[in-house]
Amino acid sequence: MKISMLVMIIIITLLCVLPYLWFIQIGKNNTKKKEKLFTDVTKAENVSVNSKEQWNNNFIGFDPSKNILVFIKIVGQETSFHKIDIRNIKNCEINRKTRDYKKEKGVETKLQSLSLELAIASQIEPVILNFYDINEEFQEEFEMKRAEKWKTLILNGRDQYNDDELKNKLYYLHNNDLKKSV
Repeated sequence: MKISMLVMIIIITLLCVLPYLWFIQIGKNNTKKKEKLFTDVTKAENVSVNSKEQWNNNFIGFDPSKNILVFIKIVGQETSFHKIDIRNIKNCEINRKTRDYKKEKGVETKLQSLSLELAIASQIEPVILNFYDINEEFQEEFEMKRAEKWKTLILNGRDQYNDDELKNKLYYLHNNDLKKSV
């Protein structure tokens, strides 16, 4: 009697625990597949990202040696890929769309979509990097902080490049003036 009760407890426990373990394993496999996809794409594009971030179905990274920003987004079976030279970025803005919901104790604002809009010097239309869309992802994971962080990184990287370029031009002009005066 005690053995049969013990067997029943073990079987019921396994039936409760195994589905959780199975879902955890599926999630890990999906995450590894996404990481491999992101790594393969950056290698194929000959980009080595130092600053990078991955969340949900998104990946963003920056290669400071080439001043390249990489953004990859997976939606269903489609993968969108952007490789942007930050030296060509004129401006970077955060586009945030929200919706107000009436609650018992007031109004609650919920984020609907969030993206970075990059104005590129050589393009008429801006490049839009979609960080969050309520129709694609179920929950927010600090997307606003993430967008602000990457906006700062992009603008600082662009400005640093422009400062370095200006220093090089001034150095070149100064050296040419010295050669002419000699």
